Amino acid sequence: MEIAMRDGPTKPDVVISPSDLRHVVVSKPPQISGCFIDAISLTHLPVMPHPWPEDAAGRVGRFNGLNELAWLRISGPAEVDVVASIVTV
Repeated sequence: MEIAMRDGPTKPDVVISPSDLRHVVVSKPPQISGCFIDAISLTHLPVMPHPWPEDAAGRVGRFNGLNELAWLRISGPAEVDVVASIVTV
């Protein structure tokens, strides 16, 4: 999965690439090209027994031996909610 973002012709493109996906939800409007972004957040989800934020509950089943994960949220007209083992920017 790759999420490409661009601010304009004078600024470089940014590509966010989550891999080893555990949870993906994308809700998008009919016309997604040129959508703006209101907010981006990346939250560390540590291994057990360390707690996760309440908002992360239900996205991925937790168990002993599960690696630490990253929870990426992008909000705007298009909403992206991803939990992955690796997030590269």
